[in-house]
Amino acid sequence: MIKFARKRKMKTLLLFLILSTITAFHHYKMDGIMIVKKDAKKLAEYYRMRAMRGESVASLAKLYSEDPGSGPNGGQYNNVTKGMFVPEFEKVAYSLKPGEISEVFETQFGFHFIELISRKGDILNLRHLLITRD
Repeated sequence: MIKFARKRKMKTLLLFLILSTITAFHHYKMDGIMIVKKDAKKLAEYYRMRAMRGESVASLAKLYSEDPGSGPNGGQYNNVTKGMFVPEFEKVAYSLKPGEISEVFETQFGFHFIELISRKGDILNLRHLLITRD
């Protein structure tokens, strides 16, 4: 009975993940051509959910982040000090505890979430994932 419940739970989770990914894109036709437009916020929320379930933020950022500066480096920024980033980003970054992952938030660049790696005074090491609006 327990095996059946676990299998059912896994199938439900898999279906949820698939539907979450599909609904993060808007499909419509223009002049007979299928256009797919992403929903940046939903995509960022989907990747955050995966991180909260144990996937590495570094791996997710390498695969999906649209930040050309940090994406290839696993979304990592080291020795971050106040004034280096836009205020919305810094507000979230400085509110986190080491190991904590933020909620998805918006800046002028798109939708982000941050994982704080470490903090020494006002110097942070962090990872983030960015999904741009287009």
